[in-house]
Amino acid sequence: MSAAVQSKRIRVAVVGTGEFGRNHARVYRELERAEFVGVFDQNPERAAAVAAEFQTHVLKSLDELRGHADAASVAVPTFAHADVGCRLLEMGLDVLVEKPMAVNLGEADALLHAAKKNGRILQVGHVERFNPAVVAVEPILNRPLFFEVHRLGVFTPRSLDVDVIYDLMIHDLDILLALVNETVAEVKAVGIPVLTDKVDIAHARL
Repeated sequence: MSAAVQSKRIRVAVVGTGEFGRNHARVYRELERAEFVGVFDQNPERAAAVAAEFQTHVLKSLDELRGHADAASVAVPTFAHADVGCRLLEMGLDVLVEKPMAVNLGEADALLHAAKKNGRILQVGHVERFNPAVVAVEPILNRPLFFEVHRLGVFTPRSLDVDVIYDLMIHDLDILLALVNETVAEVKAVGIPVLTDKVDIAHARL
């Protein structure tokens, strides 16, 4: 690979400037290989605040990304992941979509189909897979037989559109399935709503 190719900066944007979107913006601003071209949000005041904080542009529409970005993070509410992600993939952008990937299997399949059809990269934000502890243990596991995982988080209003399984447990399920590399045969689970109308506390046995 030539030095010119290696040094090429990837033009990136963030769609959705809530708490997660702001974090994506912060990281893109810090990456030397990234050229942070802008943010888009249906709330123009929030988009303007994040754009000002991280010295980038406010985009008036998703269409402004066509031909002006190579990739984008999708950090909108979960119900809009498939719609926004598919539009960006069809515009020729690679997409990093926050977890959960979609609200149901059909919409997840739509994202996968759009990525394949347009020859683009689709990545889901399962960041715990890249946790140094997980990366270190993966090569030394040979025949794991039992895992017990507890993940607790203080209540936060940032993810009220999904339950605790999609918000927190999904990380552990992703790691578990990657380490075991087997198909799930049975699931026994129970969950209850405490502070919201969705499941806030959940226990699952796989």
